[in-house]
Amino acid sequence: MRTGPGGGGAFQAIGVGPTGVLLLGSDLSGAYLSKDGGRRWTAIGAEQGLTTTHVDAVGFDPEDPDLLYLGTEEGLFRSTDGGRHFERVLAGGYVTDVRFSASDPAIGYLALHPEYDATEPEVYKTEDRGKTWERVDVDLPRNLRLLKLAVHPEDPDVVFALAGEDRFACGEAALFVSEDGGRRWRRLGGGLGQVMDFALDPADPDLLYLSTYGDVWDPGYACIADDPGGGHLYRVRWRSGGVARLADPGGEARNLLLWPGPDRLRVVDLDARAVFESEDGGARWTLVGERSAWEYGWTGEDHAYGASYGGDAKTLAPDPRDPDRLFWIDSQFVYVTEDGGRRFGPAYTDEVAPGRWRSRGADNVVPFEIALDADGRHVYLAYADLGCFVSPDAGESWQPCNDPRFTGSWGRVGGNSLALAADPARPGVVWISQAEEIESAHTLLKSTDHGAHWRPANAGLPADPPSGLSVDPLSPEDRRVLFVTAGGDVYRSTDDGESWDRVLTCGGCRHTAARGGLVFAGGEAGLFRSTDGGDHWERVGPAAFAGEGDAFWDTGWSGVAAIRFDPGDPDRLLVAVFGAGGGLFESRDAGESWRRLLADDYLWDVAFDPENPDRIYLASASALYHGGYDPASKGVRVSEDGGRTWQDLNQGLAWPFARRLAVGEEALWVLAPGLGAAWRPRP
Repeated sequence: MRTGPGGGGAFQAIGVGPTGVLLLGSDLSGAYLSKDGGRRWTAIGAEQGLTTTHVDAVGFDPEDPDLLYLGTEEGLFRSTDGGRHFERVLAGGYVTDVRFSASDPAIGYLALHPEYDATEPEVYKTEDRGKTWERVDVDLPRNLRLLKLAVHPEDPDVVFALAGEDRFACGEAALFVSEDGGRRWRRLGGGLGQVMDFALDPADPDLLYLSTYGDVWDPGYACIADDPGGGHLYRVRWRSGGVARLADPGGEARNLLLWPGPDRLRVVDLDARAVFESEDGGARWTLVGERSAWEYGWTGEDHAYGASYGGDAKTLAPDPRDPDRLFWIDSQFVYVTEDGGRRFGPAYTDEVAPGRWRSRGADNVVPFEIALDADGRHVYLAYADLGCFVSPDAGESWQPCNDPRFTGSWGRVGGNSLALAADPARPGVVWISQAEEIESAHTLLKSTDHGAHWRPANAGLPADPPSGLSVDPLSPEDRRVLFVTAGGDVYRSTDDGESWDRVLTCGGCRHTAARGGLVFAGGEAGLFRSTDGGDHWERVGPAAFAGEGDAFWDTGWSGVAAIRFDPGDPDRLLVAVFGAGGGLFESRDAGESWRRLLADDYLWDVAFDPENPDRIYLASASALYHGGYDPASKGVRVSEDGGRTWQDLNQGLAWPFARRLAVGEEALWVLAPGLGAAWRPRP
């Protein structure tokens, strides 16, 4: 069963089909589908035929609810059975939007670029309901990044294309129209400014509205000038060229997204996070909703209701069946209004108890570590961006456990945590690292009350990102011995984390494990062993243990990824090695000799069943931070015979991804990149 607080990011696109089916695209976990208005989301991944984790466009057939489309960084995928299975119908290219004609559903268009970070737009057309596609554009400027398409509801040969910038590429923010099925194009609204968004009037499709940028909404965007000189609304007769400027909502120029209905015009002000409404075509405006009255979920006001990473114009998704219903995505979350923007609320999480949250299934997270509390109920998670989360009820609900003193602008609702460990015998005792950004200064913290309160436990540690925190279970409970790596070197505490000393200048160690006087540390530098509690070290193991890179939290790194002791045999241990030539290695003589039990280039973790050491679990993932599906990624596997034979345990996971494992008294826990946390009952 998947669990977690919900959200995470980054979300790229959202859309509502004519029958209310919802599709949501992400950059790491593929897509999500909802058939109940966003109350529950189902992940779409390799299990459904998708072969890439990055989805930047979603599309729907105007009549058939079973025909669904996903535009990805590897072309277009099509489903004919309501999302249960997808197949690729256009190979190659980064698809940014796909739209179909309401008057002739056989005709549709998609926007594509040769690479994820390229301009050079291409427009393709289908005349057989998306089975085959042909390139049609002939005179679009090559320096555009197409973001959003629209097809005239009465004339399938008329298609509109909005260009601008998104997370990866940028070009001129401009609007174009073709009246011959996408072959020849002309610009609309030239001279009005840099176009931010557009929408056709539902009552008169020969009339459209457009908005221009007033200033830069996202400071990461580089192509829109800091002062575009716009921020206004216009009504355009696109066939004749007639243009009328509308009143500025709120009385001043803003960055506005359009939301026209049949009897009124609404705009969403991205600067103020507010909704304005006009019943007279834009001559007068009324403020009907603002974020002070909206709900955020578990996050805070400053982090809610931003813009989509797929481009500002892809932030909103109106429901074609209900003009008062609108979905809103930003870089981390999904929101919905049912009353025309007067109130918005989260569509990614539910508050199941005061201050405690449970995901609706729309997760797109980068999890790093998991730890199970000694009480058998509390579970701790360490994430990128989300930081620290704790469940007091074995995954039924979650609450943030970040310390705002160490997470900078994230406050209590986010941060970056890489190192995590819970005391194996003392309930409530847990250590975690916290930082504003992964590469910024980290502080190791300690809590004795399940993460409700923290205090620094980093005396003697550098500010480098730490990892591989381990507790020696045989050390005295009141003066635990711990090991952690920071800056690639190994540090030891003999006083419960109060102070630390460097005991190994490794230069490439990222993980540790200790039991009694036997200690191991490993990473891209290989594997090292100490038999005297960390005072003296020697390199052990085959050359395959060594890898490369130093950004151990990102792609491109390889080396020793996990070290685990057999709970019943002091001389037996297993090592997971990530990278080419890696896999699972076993030693039965405390590290003197090794043999490879299994080849797996994507192996991140291994875990023993504490009651049956011949039952071994593995975690394999080709994706971690930026996505990337490879069929060689095996996800979760189990062996019942000490590693001689293996079987998959990926039922319920849309992707065969697993980063970390934890075995509790009743459940096997898995951290999956993109999908987050999941558990299943132990055999």
